[in-house]
Amino acid sequence: MRRIRHSRTSGREHATEELFSTRGLEGEPVARGTDQDFPLRPFAAAVMRDPIVPAEPVATADEAERLALRAREEAIRGRHADAITSYRDLLMIAPGFPGAHRALAALLEAEDDLEGALEEYTAALSQAHDPVDILLARGAVQIALKQYPDAEADLRRALKAAPNHPGVIYQVGLVAWRRGLPTEAAQFLQRAVQAEPGNAAAWYYLGEALNQLTDFRGAEHALRHAAELDPAHARTFQLLGRILDRLNRPDEARDMYRQGREAAGR
Repeated sequence: MRRIRHSRTSGREHATEELFSTRGLEGEPVARGTDQDFPLRPFAAAVMRDPIVPAEPVATADEAERLALRAREEAIRGRHADAITSYRDLLMIAPGFPGAHRALAALLEAEDDLEGALEEYTAALSQAHDPVDILLARGAVQIALKQYPDAEADLRRALKAAPNHPGVIYQVGLVAWRRGLPTEAAQFLQRAVQAEPGNAAAWYYLGEALNQLTDFRGAEHALRHAAELDPAHARTFQLLGRILDRLNRPDEARDMYRQGREAAGR
């Protein structure tokens, strides 16, 4: 079933697509080496460090660039596990390499390692000159982890820096809805759909918030927009059916329930 589209920069599919477009490229997974999960120098920490000769090799700029290029190519070809390993190797030899923490975070998010993604977004944020997109991405991960106060703090910070950013406005509305604040959620989600009318998710959650506020006609309007934009999202039709029942339109409600079942079965 096609998922509802989220405007972001949070969502995990969007973040990966933004950083590593896979259109027109193919690649076969490369087998993992037998020693990949084991350190090549397990006793390095026990070696006495000479003040003149470093115990760990110092990476040159060319070596770091080659490793970064390899990581990007693996990500483009959809070899996420290899790309994650390459980015981690890169960050071991060049901790401040530009964009590496953010790229690694997006890959981890795409692989459902949300805790790992959160850690990498935090590291990326410490190096960012323009933090809005990273705050937005970290806030979306925090919402997924149900860390709502932290998510709201990040998103409010992003909103202060970019008050007209459609993705930020949407995510602020979403976290308000998740926290059980439908009035505030509806205000931000109204702004979100005005800023980005094609955001099906924003229309859906606006319908949810208006339904909680017993504005059934407003909820119907929002949900019909959501259904038109994403006819594969079963929950939209199910909620619309309940609202039409409340509006004493049982025939239309039955049709919505039917469409919801069909969407769920796809």
